[in-house]
Amino acid sequence: MLAHRHADACAVLTDPGFSREAATELRMTSRSKESLALNVVDPPVHTRRRQLVAHAFTARQAGLARPATERLAGELIGAMVRKGPPAELVADFALPLTMGVIGGILGVPAPEQRRLHPWVEAMMSTTAYSPEEIAAAHKGVHGYFAGLLDAATDGLPGELAEHVRQGTLGRDEAVHLVSGLFIAGYETTGNQLGMCVLALLRHPLLPKRLRSDPAATPQAVEELLRYTSLNATGGVAHVALEDRPVGGTVVRAGQVVVPVTDGANRDPDVFDEPDLLDIDRPHNPHLSFGRGRHMCLGAGLARMELQVALDMLVAELPGLELAVPEDTLGWREGMYVRGLLELPVLW
Repeated sequence: MLAHRHADACAVLTDPGFSREAATELRMTSRSKESLALNVVDPPVHTRRRQLVAHAFTARQAGLARPATERLAGELIGAMVRKGPPAELVADFALPLTMGVIGGILGVPAPEQRRLHPWVEAMMSTTAYSPEEIAAAHKGVHGYFAGLLDAATDGLPGELAEHVRQGTLGRDEAVHLVSGLFIAGYETTGNQLGMCVLALLRHPLLPKRLRSDPAATPQAVEELLRYTSLNATGGVAHVALEDRPVGGTVVRAGQVVVPVTDGANRDPDVFDEPDLLDIDRPHNPHLSFGRGRHMCLGAGLARMELQVALDMLVAELPGLELAVPEDTLGWREGMYVRGLLELPVLW
């Protein structure tokens, strides 16, 4: 069953009568269920794990990370300017920016971030990589973060290492938790950023508007989150633990429901003219970060990164536009997260 209306998707996402953990055998990604340390587990395990790391991803912490994010964005844009147009915005800006932010939080040096990226790509596939490549990627990522955790003395990895020493967190559990934070911390936001920029470039007046009125950027980001479609598989599968009412029908115990958040974000009962990109939209309860106990842990961080990136791109690269016809752009295929393969731009 697909829950694609806003109210129905919210019902599934917030009702403890639906289990993500019970749906892990459906294998909608190539990630092992162990590596999805927060995404597919139910309480009380989910609650315990999330409580150990949530303090590092509060809105306050996102605000504290803004100056470093602005510096990194400035460095990446400066490198593009020195090289001269055209530039490739995915490889040269979006991914290095989001990878650098989460890498800084977790103590992953920049050269190691780039080395991990091919493994992350394989782990985030649905059909794009072979089973052998996926197994090698899991081994590589697990090995790297096991070493990082074993050597950690400070920061969030140091805290998790201390929990391991105290016996309140298993070692493999901690490794999967920190590696999952790294993967989720850049892979989704980096691809989201590319799609947000493309959506803006389809409407040439919007970059000019944001350049002249930076105060409009936070609301524009919320609309871009609603408008773009990040989830290439529809959503995270849930299994009804008992008969549950959804959308005027009854989901029987054992049946699978997928809350399609991209569909919910275009529900005409909630959003006026849902297919219109309106950066002044006053009412925008989008579900791009989910809802309920599994709402995206890094939502505040992602919002901050998108705001900084768009502000600085439109300010530093006036006249930003596509360097190629849009219909020649390549899109990721066989992947859990949707995104552009490249985004060549001029300014």
